[in-house]
Formats: sequence, structure tokens, C-alpha cells
Amino acid sequence: MKRCLVECGVRQASEEGALAMSVSEPGKDVNLRIESISRSMVGNIPDLLIDLLEIAAYVYCADQRIKRGTEMLMDYGKDWCRSLTFSIPVRHPEVWTREEVQQLLVDTLGFLSDDSYTFRFRKAEAPVQPRDPYFHELLDAFQENDEVALFSGGVDSFAGAVNDIVTLGKSVTLVGHWSVPKVQNVQATLVDALKQRGYGRRLSYVPVWVSNTDIKPAEYTQRTRSFLFACIGLVVARMSGKDCFSFYENGVVSINPPLAGDVVGGRATRTTHPKVLRGLEDLFSTLLDRQIEIRTPLQWLTKKEVTETIAAAGMADMIGSTVSCTRTHSRTRRHTHCGICSQCIDRRFAVLAAGLADHDPADQYKKDLLLSDRSADDSLRMAMHYVSFFRKVGSITKDRFLVDLPEIVSALDHFPDLSADEASAHLFDLFQRHARSVEDVIARAGSEHAGPLFRGEVPAGSLLATCFTRDHVEIAPKSGYDQQTTDFVDRLSTPILEFAVDHDAEQVLFHGGHRLEGANYRFVSALIENFRNAKRTRSEIPFMPPHDVADEIGVSEQSMRQQLRRLRDSLDPLAVMLGIPLDQNSFIETKERAGYRINPGCREISLGDIQLPNPSASPE
Repeated sequence: MKRCLVECGVRQASEEGALAMSVSEPGKDVNLRIESISRSMVGNIPDLLIDLLEIAAYVYCADQRIKRGTEMLMDYGKDWCRSLTFSIPVRHPEVWTREEVQQLLVDTLGFLSDDSYTFRFRKAEAPVQPRDPYFHELLDAFQENDEVALFSGGVDSFAGAVNDIVTLGKSVTLVGHWSVPKVQNVQATLVDALKQRGYGRRLSYVPVWVSNTDIKPAEYTQRTRSFLFACIGLVVARMSGKDCFSFYENGVVSINPPLAGDVVGGRATRTTHPKVLRGLEDLFSTLLDRQIEIRTPLQWLTKKEVTETIAAAGMADMIGSTVSCTRTHSRTRRHTHCGICSQCIDRRFAVLAAGLADHDPADQYKKDLLLSDRSADDSLRMAMHYVSFFRKVGSITKDRFLVDLPEIVSALDHFPDLSADEASAHLFDLFQRHARSVEDVIARAGSEHAGPLFRGEVPAGSLLATCFTRDHVEIAPKSGYDQQTTDFVDRLSTPILEFAVDHDAEQVLFHGGHRLEGANYRFVSALIENFRNAKRTRSEIPFMPPHDVADEIGVSEQSMRQQLRRLRDSLDPLAVMLGIPLDQNSFIETKERAGYRINPGCREISLGDIQLPNPSASPE
């Protein structure tokens, strides 16, 4: 694992191998600029949110400067993930050094990017970087709007804006982040088009420029971009007097399960994953001591359905002006899309499935989705994995959905208005609809190009040809094989989750070296005596009321519930490490109107019986 110390607010790093970064002169190498904001709004922003903006800018820019390793599966654990330590000056260190705030930062960013984070916050020395340089082109007045939404310039964000402004008649402040002028030009073009069609009174556009200065990125994955984007959205929302803002993204991309076997963890981008959004809500709510909400109005739509909303609003001709491609550095006027990255593939399938290809010219893509020869590079592999994955999804039954796609499980407890079972049912239906749209595109293309396919005139390395030619025959299993296998697995005894409590070190340990510390340990400690007493007397383990748990660990009930969510999230790695299927009640069990207890199915063992990793094994 690559390790790096990032020293922020300094001109030169204090040790060899560390990275120095600064948002202020002298030595400024991180741009942070928000435009088209009124003077009165600038006066409303508290220093704590200026701290948040600077932290987000440092994390985002460092993410681009520190190269991940090879994308080869054999080096995934060692090279893809990074261990990043940030030393950052802040105006309110008493807030940022709080254990709860630090844990929220580490957990949310860790899940988002699959990196390990440590933060060291220090009091910013005088003179503190003033807020004024961050705000340019100030307005004398600012339009008050109904909503604040993040705007990238892609199909989803444009569809969300069109739906709110055109279809629903709302007024919206669109907040756009850009690091290169190409991106800002796309956003401005779309905003200008809406204004020219008479919707100028219903929208405002706030462009935000955050980038490294005169430094070419070493890493293009930008897994922390949504953290920066969300922080910017929060700041603009609070400057507008609002406690909520929206991410426009369809639900399949939001969950974004890995399409290929070696695309695991943070390599499958989690930009608007429900777990990330709930983590950001908790962080923002804790920082501001008020409830912050992040809305996702397109959550239960597929990309095809999102694209159809643009056409339904009479804006189909603008689809070609949106840009979804992630490879900004290779974008040209002729080819706005590479046609290779997963976002390009996803977009093109959606446009074709919606019957809107005339509004998204094929020559804007360097590689045509279906007909271009992809054999010269790795692009055929990406496209085939996309089709194969959704072919598999289309054949999955509802009762096998979570078994065959275990990556979905991490999202189920993060839909505030749905139970885990309801969320699973919604997601199953969503993924089935998307799988059908992919199948429809391939089937229609096969029919349209039947002659050239038969004559061998379609390039053998194209996606379409590959979908209709195979170099081996798959033998179907015997009738009833799947059911027999399922029945056999169900008959196996359920693995027991074992743990040990080290009160001296204030840790809860699990096999494999996984542990709970800090606030997570205190939560378990509050429940452990009820668990032990009931086990000793062979009686029912009582639930501990929420207010008693909160009093025991010294926090409010709201903070206690947020802590329980973080505790459950922190146990996710156990499912992989131990091969034990976990749900939200596997360790800490919740019963409505009763409270909490350690699950009776768990087993407390001695510290000496905990199996730790082999210390002689070479570290990742």
C-alpha cells in the first residue's frame, strides 16, 4: 500500500517524500474559486464552512497528485489503495479534532475512495487565509430559488435540471464544479440554452473552480470528487439559507456494482452511493448541529428512463450537448466522448434504448459502441463485461438477487424511508429494467445488422460481433441443479460471529484482526453486561432503551443512532474476511420501541482465542 503524508498550508514539506500543498500565497498551488455569488451571501458563510471547503480542496487535489498503482488484479490490495495522512490548518480545530467528526471523515472518505485516511488538524496561524479570494465576480443581488442542485453537465445532471425547472416549474440554483475549462464550457452551454428557451428566471448558475495549479494530474480516477462536490453544494445551500441540496444521478450508477471481477472496492466508483450520501449527511449535520439532507430525485430511474425525461420535456435536441465521458484530458471538439470508459458505454446504451440516437451523434464518440473494432486495446473487455454483467442480472431471480450480487447489500440500510427488504425489492426491479434495456439494444442491433454479421462484414473485435459469436459452448447444468445447491447451502449451519472484549485497551476484537475502538467500543461496552448476565443465566437478553444507551456513552440520542450506523458500517469488512453474511442486526440488534442489544447468536470468547493475522506474512 502506498503511503503519503500531505502537509497543507505550507510551501515546503518537512520530510522527504511528503507532499506540500497550499491554498494561499506564498506557494499557492491549489485553486479554490466560487463565482456568481452575491456580496450578502458571502457575508453569511461561517468560518467552519470555509474550513470544510479548504479540506475538501486539499483532499481532491491530493487525490489527483498521488498515483495509484497498477490496475492489475494481483496488485490490487498493494498498489491500488493508498494510506493518506493529511496535516491541515483550520480556523476551528476544536470542532475538527472531535472524535465523532474525524471518524465520519475517515469512514466516508474511506468507503468512497477505498483509501485509508488520517487527519491531523492544527490551529491556522495568523494571518489566516481570508475568505474574499475564494469568491469572484460578486453580484449585487442573487436570485432566490427553490432548490440547490449539483450540475456536472452530463446526461443525468441535465435531466434532473430539466425535470425540476421545465417539467415541475421549480427554480433551481445549479452548482457546477470544474477543474479544466472544457468542463465549465459544457455546463455554461447547457445553462445558456435553458435561458435562451425562456427559463432564465428559474435558474442561477454558480461555477466553482477547484484544481491543482500548473501541475499535471498523476491520477485520473478522482474518487473523492463527489466529496468536494457535496461540500461545495452544502456551502452554497447554507449561503442560500437551505438545509438540503440535490445530486442528480440515476440509481444504477449510484449503486454501481463492479462490472468485472477485478473491479472491486473503490475501483467501482461510489460517487453517489447511498452509504456515501448518508455519511456525508451525518458529517454535515454534526458539523453544523442541524439536520442536513442530500436528495437524489433520480434514484429509482434507469439511465434510459432519465434520458427519456429530457425528451419528454421537449429538450431532446440538447442531449448531444451534454458530456458524460470521464476522460476529459483526451476530449476534442470532434470527439466529445471516448466511447471506451464505462460512463460512455452506459450513456450510449441508454440513448439507443430510448430511441434517441439521432440526438446523440455517433461521430461524437471515438469508438462506436456496437460496431467499432475494440480488439487493439482493453476497450472490448470493458464493453463485454458491461453486457455480460447485465445479462447475468437479467437472469437472476428475486430470491437470488442479494446472493448473486452481494455488493448490493452495503446499500440496503441507507435509504431513510425504506426498510432493507423494501430497498432490496426496489433495487431488484430497477436493475431488471436496466438489464432489459441493454438486452433490447443488442437484440435490435443484431436484427438491423443481420446481413453484415452473417457475411462477416462487422469487425470481429466489435462489441456486436462478440455478442453473437462464441469460441466455446456453455453446457447448462442439470435440471434442478440450482435449487439443489441452494437447499444444500441452506442446510449448512450458520457461522457464529465471535468476538472478545479487551477493556484495558478499550477494544472489541474479531477473528482476522478486525477491531472496534473509540466510540464503537463504548457502544458495545454499554451493552456487554446485559449480554453476559443473560448468557450466564441462560435467559433472554434484554434490550437497552435508546436513552439509556445514549446516557451510558455520553451523547444525545441522535448522535447515538448515527454512531450505531457507523459501527455497523465498520463491520462490513468482516463479511469478506470471515465469509460470514452480515446484516444490520448481526452484531447489534435493534427492536422498535425496545432498544438495542448484542445479538444473542454472537459468542464472546477470550482474548487468547482470537485468531490474528500471521505476523510473518508479508504485508500488502
